Amino acid sequence: MNKAPVNDIRPPLEAMLRARSIAIVGASVKAESFGHNVITHLTQTGYRGRIYPINPRYEEIAGLRCYGALSDLPERVDCAVLAVADERLEAALAAAAAAEARSAVIFGTAVEAQAPDQVPLTERLAAIARTAGMAMCGSNSMGFLNFIDDVMVGGWPYKFPPPKGRIGFITHSGSSYSGFALNQRQLGMSYMISSGQELVTSAADYLDFLATQEETRVVGCILETIRAPETFIAALERADKRGIPVVVLKLGRSEHGKALARAHSGALAGEDAAYRAVFERYNVVAVRSLDTLANTLELLSCGRAPSTDAIGLASDSGGERTMIADLAVESGIAFAEVAPETTLRLAGALDPGLAPINPVDIWGTGHDHERIAEECLAALADDPGVGQVVFASNMPSGRALLHSWARVTEHVHAATTKPVMVMGNLSSALDRDEAARLRGLGIPVLLGTEPGLAAIAGSIAWHSFRRERAESPNAPSIAPPDTATVVDWRIRLAAAGGASLDTAQSLALAAAFGVPVAEWHTVTGEAEAVAAARALGYPVVLKTLAADVDHKFDRGGVALGLGSEATVADAYRAMAARLGPRAMVQTQAAGGAEVFLGMTRDTQFGPLVTLGLGGIFVEVLKDVISFLPPIDEAAALRYLRRLKGFALLDGARGRPRADLAALSHTVARFSQMAAALAGSLQEMDINPVIAGPAGAVAVDALAIPTRHTTR
Repeated sequence: MNKAPVNDIRPPLEAMLRARSIAIVGASVKAESFGHNVITHLTQTGYRGRIYPINPRYEEIAGLRCYGALSDLPERVDCAVLAVADERLEAALAAAAAAEARSAVIFGTAVEAQAPDQVPLTERLAAIARTAGMAMCGSNSMGFLNFIDDVMVGGWPYKFPPPKGRIGFITHSGSSYSGFALNQRQLGMSYMISSGQELVTSAADYLDFLATQEETRVVGCILETIRAPETFIAALERADKRGIPVVVLKLGRSEHGKALARAHSGALAGEDAAYRAVFERYNVVAVRSLDTLANTLELLSCGRAPSTDAIGLASDSGGERTMIADLAVESGIAFAEVAPETTLRLAGALDPGLAPINPVDIWGTGHDHERIAEECLAALADDPGVGQVVFASNMPSGRALLHSWARVTEHVHAATTKPVMVMGNLSSALDRDEAARLRGLGIPVLLGTEPGLAAIAGSIAWHSFRRERAESPNAPSIAPPDTATVVDWRIRLAAAGGASLDTAQSLALAAAFGVPVAEWHTVTGEAEAVAAARALGYPVVLKTLAADVDHKFDRGGVALGLGSEATVADAYRAMAARLGPRAMVQTQAAGGAEVFLGMTRDTQFGPLVTLGLGGIFVEVLKDVISFLPPIDEAAALRYLRRLKGFALLDGARGRPRADLAALSHTVARFSQMAAALAGSLQEMDINPVIAGPAGAVAVDALAIPTRHTTR
């Protein structure tokens, strides 16, 4: 059987989301039943394609000819919507595959009583679709909404859907899907997709699709996990190349949240550190709440880019201005230091007693308020240091002032190319109709001070990242590791069979990839230890190399500050008696700040490097930053500067200033090693790296190879 149009070469996912023909398996004549709602949802929202109800009990449903089976259809449909109970899903999907449907939507949870030795229903469904080359939305999906072609697939008709717009939306949360589909703030959507359990087609696939659509200006995601990391990262890169911001609300960041995520849609939430690292690398805007997500999507979809990272803000309330200033500092938002001519313009416009500063309080006597507000906002918009303009006002209904402020905002927006927005400090007070009018003009109306400021901060960060990259497209990079070195150490790590390398082996690994290490000698007897100390020069450190001792300090396996042959001999005898003869004698590094370097292999995204200050700063304060390797020295220095304790490296309170160039080189080299040995190295710690005025040197390390299992 082959009923496909000869000229239809669209990929299965496009055929689903932009379906020209849809079959509804389980269609019903019963009003308000799920099988009836799927049909009416399509017909009442302007679907222009062909609809085929499938149910052998009826000849007609909702004025449409009804077919007994998918095999009876006159064409190969783009999408088979399975509006049937879980126990009928497998047979229905098999019939869709046999009829060569290009895609399917499954609303059911696909839950069944598990029989012994039976392949789970979810896996059987996935196998059917993959074998047939079908895209599949679900299971446990709410469907999807395509506002571009008016393809509204779902069993819960929306009488007041959002307007057509430029926002693509993907969510693992069904409730959030409904909330955004019925949002009353006029967020303009292009596509909304409830991906469900993603048995075949993943959020990464949807993101990749949206990144290719001309209508897409920004994509919002509510994610519990990423089931196809490589596709997800490739989609992020595609979106980035096209200048499409991706805004993500990641669920399951806390331990309690992750436990809930495992039980919801069968998703296993990824580690938060790895997600943060991925988001930073690919310029993803991460948000923490639904309100912030909505505000950020609205702001980033306005089509205007801020010219600087600082904002100009005017408010009609002195008290609320102070509140905003406090919260802006917490959000990392800077108010522009305005030019002298801007100060003069503000002073000339404001009532006596009001300060011509940014943020500016525009409300004095109330006399001639509209002219004052417009002149102040225009002055901020014209200032070269101001990247975007914010008018903070509650704009409640029933007051003439509402329309005055709306006109002011409209006029300033029309006279500049910078983003101009309204931010309602009390979101429930802002007049809905006037907000809709402003949004129709391309003016974002942000709801709530904290969610609004968070959206502004996210917008600044996204644009700043792109601006910095454009200004330095040929930033210096670090040379990759030698191929022979990489191959050699992959072989060595594989030979270890998953067993930890000892300190000497671990330091040798680091050194092979260009990480500076303190010189050492391996010894197995007292005379060797003394000779090694003499060759290295005092003072030295003695460390056990016992195979079962990873954390040497806890077991008394380290002796510091050995300054003579006698102290070396005494320390060796005592340590050998307790922990065995294998040990290393190492040059004791000169003083400096202790820095921690760690690497672990994330199950989804591969190697992840963690950088922080050593000692209590790692163990107690957790002053660390994680990132995806590899990076160069410039990026390493940026990460170092972000540490809360960076001042300790930079000479605070009379401390010696660390050689930041050498330390950045060490971090970059370690990151190169982590990336090169992905798949071979499960974990590695260098703790500490001693960062002093004359360089940075690793003095202790632990490497754990990946344990490869065979079936």
